Amino acid sequence: MRLNVAGLEQLAQAKAEKKLDLSLPDFSVAQMQEQAKENPRWVHIGPGNIFRVFLARIAHEMLAAGHHWPITAVVPLDPQELDIQLAAHDLMSLGVTLHPQGELDLQVIAGLGEGLATKRTADFERLQEIFADPKVTLLSFTVTEKGYAIHTSAGELAPAVSEAISVDPWNQESDSLTYQGHTMALVAALLLKRYHTAKAPITLLSCDNFSHNGDKLRDSVLTIVKGWQQAGFVSEDFVAWVSDRKQVAFPISVIDKITPRPNAKISEKLTELGFEDMGIETLGRTPLAGFVNTEPAEYLVIEDAFAETERPPFEDFGVSITSREVCDDFEHMKVTTCLNPLHTALAVSGCLLEFPTIDSEMRDPALAKLVDQLGWQEGMPVVIDPKIVSPAEFLKEVLEVRFPNPYLPDDPARIAMDTSQKLPIRFGQTLLRYQERGLSTDNLVAMPMVFALWLRYLLGVTDIGEEFQPASDPLLDELQAQVSPLKLGNDYTLEQIHEVVSPILANANIFGVNLYDVNLGERTEALLQELLREPGAVRRVLDQHFAN
Repeated sequence: MRLNVAGLEQLAQAKAEKKLDLSLPDFSVAQMQEQAKENPRWVHIGPGNIFRVFLARIAHEMLAAGHHWPITAVVPLDPQELDIQLAAHDLMSLGVTLHPQGELDLQVIAGLGEGLATKRTADFERLQEIFADPKVTLLSFTVTEKGYAIHTSAGELAPAVSEAISVDPWNQESDSLTYQGHTMALVAALLLKRYHTAKAPITLLSCDNFSHNGDKLRDSVLTIVKGWQQAGFVSEDFVAWVSDRKQVAFPISVIDKITPRPNAKISEKLTELGFEDMGIETLGRTPLAGFVNTEPAEYLVIEDAFAETERPPFEDFGVSITSREVCDDFEHMKVTTCLNPLHTALAVSGCLLEFPTIDSEMRDPALAKLVDQLGWQEGMPVVIDPKIVSPAEFLKEVLEVRFPNPYLPDDPARIAMDTSQKLPIRFGQTLLRYQERGLSTDNLVAMPMVFALWLRYLLGVTDIGEEFQPASDPLLDELQAQVSPLKLGNDYTLEQIHEVVSPILANANIFGVNLYDVNLGERTEALLQELLREPGAVRRVLDQHFAN
């Protein structure tokens, strides 16, 4: 059996004969995709795992209920990502939900009507055509934090962004866009295409997992748009149009659903069940597959700040559409207190200690205590209750059900990606609330430990002294150059440690605050000094502080 349109009949037969238990589309996928090309409505950039198993499933459910909101999936980087994960399966995905008790639910998800890769000329032209259609009223994103980054850690425009701003995005002769490689420049250019054609309202919805994602998206896009205006490439009227929230809206959102990289054991299980095309292929360092393994828990909360045009009926399909205040509170609860900081703590420590999965770390007494203290004792004192879910219940579910789920094997290295982009949100926001409320940071132990572990992680050397490649991060080269004077096994003085790492710890672009201003810089330095003393120091220091 294969996951494609032609194979749906065989999958249905296997289900009817009780050889396979799975949920199948109850509409014609081929017909839906044909109609989607004629009448596109919703575009999504970055069709990774959480999109394929969550947002695409919401679109699938809308289609099944008679709401025409198919998604045009756009891959802005390597076209092979589109080919391997989606095109090979006629744009469908197999959702594999892994329950803590071991049950496994399968669903064929068919929410996509079209797939495009912007680096292919024909696809880029097709995307421009779609964006000129006034019936297309939603552009969503899952491109990770780094996709929105347009500045270096020093606050200067990134070279790729400076290059994009220096080039006229509009080709007067062809009346079309010149290609823009940077994702935010691509978005700004697509808005320019829409302005020159339909000039119709549209909502840009970030569904990436960081605080105030919509605000960051808006700031990044407007920076590029204003750069073009200053260079004389676009008009002030275009800038005003993008700036008008009724015309181009940027609501904030919070999304939560753990979707690890495709797991080999799941691939083997699917093969045993009769699937012939659920193997895993590697593109660079990224494993890709036609299935997505995930957990049952999921949340999507969106600010009710859409453009003045039609939008999908999200609230009828499990999505909370609420005020900015409630969305902001939920966001702070989840992203800065109850889940994401804990994930980062386990990610960097897991890489150093060579743990294979997040759930295996939760069976380590010291690491379990580290995240328990980080959540309950250091985060909860400043958490904001969003009212739509209890912070205590949410944190309890994370620590007792979600992270320890042995059937959801998540790689610490996956979570460690782009840590420099995550720190100011996952920890900096909490530290700012300590400052705002006049609370002392003297009793914070887990936070400076995480910061020290991250600095130790940047060395690219495990706890036992073996080299490893840290996960991708836009600041990795810069940060590794800064910590390069430090070596494992040296008994550094605090003055030596300070000289090397103080520029990092004082950088509010990285931590959200100057750590010395909140009395954590020196403590982080002291912990790093211990972590560098000898092979095995990470294990020793964690046990010393958290095992008992």
